[in-house]
Order: sequence, then C-alpha cells, then structure tokens
Amino acid sequence: MARATGEIPKALVCPHELPAPLAHVWEWFCQLAGARSAGAFSLAPISYQDIDAWARLTGHRPTPAEVGLLRQLDDVFRDEIQRK
Repeated sequence: MARATGEIPKALVCPHELPAPLAHVWEWFCQLAGARSAGAFSLAPISYQDIDAWARLTGHRPTPAEVGLLRQLDDVFRDEIQRK
C-alpha cells in the first residue's frame, strides 16, 4: 500500500507488530494482490476463484476464517487505492 499510494492506511496500521499467528495471512495477501487482474476502472477484487486457484497452485489450505481475512484485507486495500 505504501508503495502504491505513498501512505499506509490507518486501517492497516497495527499498534503492535503483526501477531505471528497472522503473519502468513499477510504474506498470502501480498502474493494474491501481486497477481490480481485489472478491473474496468480500478483494481479487480481478489475473488474466491482467485483464492481457490492460488491455493491449488501453491498447496496452501486456507481456513474459511483465513479466506475471510484475505477478503477483508483486499477490501481495505482497494478502498484506499480508490481514495487516492
């Protein structure tokens, strides 16, 4: 986000370091976000199909809760990009 906009959105700023149990979700999000397709007027959201294909290709098995976190991170990311 900082590279794309020059700022880190408040919604992504943690008062503490990223908890170790969640670090893998952030890494997964970075992988998925780097491979996303472009939308008509902005970034396309990371879809369930994208997550499914990524999981099959990488061998990762995200839980439903982790998939929800990935989608939430993507929502915040895209909202911040659109505000800029």
